[in-house]
Amino acid sequence: MSLQALKLAFKKELASQFENVELNSLLAMLFEHVTGWNQLNQMLHKEEPLDKAQMDTLQNALKQLKEGRPIQYIIGKAWFLSNEYTVNEHVLIPRPETEELVDWIIEYAQIIEKPLQILDIGAGSGCIPIALQLALPHCTIAGLDISEEALVIAKQNATHLNATVSWLQEDILNTTYLPNQYDIIVSNPPYIPYKENINMQVQVKQFEPNLALFVANEDPLIFYRTIARLGKQYLSQNGQLFFEMHYDQGKALLALFDEMGYHAELRQDLFGKDRMLRASLKK
Repeated sequence: MSLQALKLAFKKELASQFENVELNSLLAMLFEHVTGWNQLNQMLHKEEPLDKAQMDTLQNALKQLKEGRPIQYIIGKAWFLSNEYTVNEHVLIPRPETEELVDWIIEYAQIIEKPLQILDIGAGSGCIPIALQLALPHCTIAGLDISEEALVIAKQNATHLNATVSWLQEDILNTTYLPNQYDIIVSNPPYIPYKENINMQVQVKQFEPNLALFVANEDPLIFYRTIARLGKQYLSQNGQLFFEMHYDQGKALLALFDEMGYHAELRQDLFGKDRMLRASLKK
């Protein structure tokens, strides 16, 4: 069967699960992964037959897509700020909103114009600390995560991208000690209340790590409170906290940080939703 014929068959099989634009994008990713041809070459070779190994791989991928498994986990990679990262079910798939958070930190660090100590809490795939190290090579970057499996992936990504990052395995909710004073502490912590699980896509709630996504309904701000408490001890003079956040937690987080002795500001994402927060201790 030709590439084009198989792609059309896949589109028919998956049409009820995905919107057309998303489906075209994920099939382009899948077929490039299997054939090595980018979208242009897929068009040029659309009548070329695929061999048995390629057909078997693609049919297996189709089965997984129909089950709801994200394309990034099927091909084992995702992109973040133009770099390729290894991903699997032990780490979250990097999101565009997190790219915006990293851009905000880079923007701030470039204004400061001095070497900074930066810690990312909840490193996952390592995309935040690695991207920061690549953009800010004069800074010292560390990534912390509770998951040993996630840190394995983060270390692989750092090696692949030639990023010098130190890694710590800690449960931040039960940590009273950090190894340094930091000019920036950043986190994209679990912030989705479990009660919202019912409304989420199958691709997210069944395949991405719940440990990195969900937080108890009774205290959805627990990670922010914990990190703010550590910040009082481990932020350097004029140090900054940066967070990604749930779009409807802005008012609650501003109140929390004010109560804990911080000045805080929100920033919206490209879709106009409150998505990021920066905080510094009041003088």
